[in-house]
Amino acid sequence: MRRADRLLELTGYLQEGGVVTAATLAARLEVSVRTVYRDIAALQAQGYPVDGEAGSGYLLRAPVRLAPLAFSHDQLEALALGLAYVEQVGDAALRLAARDARVKIDLTWCEDDPGRRLGARPMRAVQRPERRAPTWTADLRRAVRQRRTVEFDYMAASGAASRRMVRPLALSAFSDGWLLAAWCEMRGAHRLFRLDRISALIVGEREFPDEPDKGLAAWLAGREDRPPRL
Repeated sequence: MRRADRLLELTGYLQEGGVVTAATLAARLEVSVRTVYRDIAALQAQGYPVDGEAGSGYLLRAPVRLAPLAFSHDQLEALALGLAYVEQVGDAALRLAARDARVKIDLTWCEDDPGRRLGARPMRAVQRPERRAPTWTADLRRAVRQRRTVEFDYMAASGAASRRMVRPLALSAFSDGWLLAAWCEMRGAHRLFRLDRISALIVGEREFPDEPDKGLAAWLAGREDRPPRL
């Protein structure tokens, strides 16, 4: 991440209010505590109203007006709805990322209409708790990004249980939960798996090879002709 982008992220976290420690900021930014100290000093040098010191935490004592983003009303509402949905269905890391992103959207929202109250968004989303992402979904997302195979126990709709090793390709959230699109080594074909039927998930150590016929593009190309198997 470029330093300019990181400073923007840091400002967004501080906008959430309350005292936040350097260690917390470092974890959220995925940098060292020493880097947070340097970034806080940079913000203070630029005139940002950041109070606090190393070891005690930091506090933004006044609102900061970030440069407005060029979004139309429809685009703002689309973003607000999408992020609200992520906050409802995502794993812990995704929910936190969505909240952080909504801080920035709120700033643009209020910039467009100064009379609007921060956080007063007209677009909402609700999801039943049992349909939200399992706690290990963040591990599965990392496996998709890093091209790591995963193993898990799977319970089919028929009640048949099996142990699968798959190449995870993509995740989809839908009204009834989450789906994993993957190449199944046991079946030798693309398959869809419901996350609420997966248990005992283990992420492999090695990256799986890039084989076009087993990849996401091949699955997307043939999905209209292949009924989903859940």
